[in-house]
This record gives sequence, structure tokens and C-alpha cells, in this order.
Amino acid sequence: MSETIPHSAPATAPKKRGVLREKAFLTLKDAILSGNLQRGERLSEARLIQEFGIGRTPLREALNRLEREGLVVSQPNSGYSVANLDVDAVCDLLVVREGLDAMAAEIATETASDEELQALARVMDDIYALDQAHERTPEVYARELELGLEVHEVILAATHNAPLIEITRRVYDQLRLALWVEVRWIDQWTMAVAEHRAIVEAMLDRDAPRAMAAARAHVRSSRDNMQMIREVADLRRSRGSRIPMRKEK
Repeated sequence: MSETIPHSAPATAPKKRGVLREKAFLTLKDAILSGNLQRGERLSEARLIQEFGIGRTPLREALNRLEREGLVVSQPNSGYSVANLDVDAVCDLLVVREGLDAMAAEIATETASDEELQALARVMDDIYALDQAHERTPEVYARELELGLEVHEVILAATHNAPLIEITRRVYDQLRLALWVEVRWIDQWTMAVAEHRAIVEAMLDRDAPRAMAAARAHVRSSRDNMQMIREVADLRRSRGSRIPMRKEK
């Protein structure tokens, strides 16, 4: 009697495709945030495939994800290009964000339930854990931004104010590229941890004025970072510098 051989190989195919998609996404994201792919640069599929060793399907899926995150833009009949970062526009948005974040901190300090404050404390615990095992990799940069945004998302949700939530999320969506560039170019993770701790501790103490002041200080640090990014970008352009792209090992 013949035995039936289990067909286990196909089950590994989706997992492999997922790994390739994630690798393509992280590789391109790091190239954009590190300046290897410069602002406004047109992204040729053929060139990216050759220089990064990425397959066509994972590449296209990665570009779609990067467009959703605001790092690339697509134009009809001309493909994708790296999104431009308008520092002046970003600074204007950060002024708006400062007011919105301060308002959210004030309201949430008064309206948050004990469970919501516990959720905020748990996010802070995750930030501390990342701080203890800190390595400078694209995955860590992504996790830094993810946790930083999660702090603000938990605070925002705790306001229970639908118009404030909608407006604030819209502003954050417009700042997505700037937030990525800030995390990648301005390595001030220790300061960011301290600033988030100040906000969270004030809220846990139900101290609304202190929470508002800490939220404002955090956003003002981002405005200072944008000025640093402007200076670095201007210097790179004046020197015509560009970091050669490298394939992933």
C-alpha cells in the first residue's frame, strides 16, 4: 500500500513571501530616511531591483506601503518618487500640533479612566524596555516611532472628544514623513524617553497644567529638530553629497 506524502512545502511559501515583502519595505524605507534616496528623486523600478536585489512584486508592494506612510508619492504615467519634506510647512504644522497635544493632555488628564491611564503606563513600560535593549537598526527606528505615536494615540483616545481626535489624527498624518525623518536623522531617543515620561507621569498624577507644559515642550523639541534637519539638508545639497546605495547582505 502506498503512503501519502504530506505536502508541507507550499505552506512555507506565504511565509517566505511575507519575509521578502518586509525586507523590501524596510530596505527602501531605510534608504529614504538615511538620504540614500533623496527627496524628490524619481524611483526607477529597474534600478531599484538591480541595486537592492529586490524582486518586482515585493518592490511594488513595498512602494504601496511607503506611499501610505507618506514617504513616496505616485504620479500618473511617471511612477513613484521620494516625497519632498517642506520644513517650513512642517514647522507650521508643529505649531498646530503643539496646541492640539497640549489640549489633549489637559482633557485626558481629567477624563481618562484608571484603565486608560494604566494602558498609558504600559506603553511607557514598552518604551523603557526598548531603551534598555537599544540598537541602531531600521527595525528599532520603526519601533521608536511606533511607541512614540502610541503614547499620543492613547492620550488622544482618553479625551473621548471625537472632533479633537479627528483633527489631531489629520495633522499627524500630514507629519508622518517628518516624524520618520526626525527619528532617523536626529538620534535623540534618550531625550524623547524623558519627554514622554514627563507627560505620562503628570497625567498619572492627574496634574493637568504639568501635563500640558510637558506636551508643549515635547513638540517644541521636534521644531528644534526640524531646524537641525534643515541645516543638515542644506549642507548636503551645497556639497552635492550622496551616500552610495548598497545591497542588503
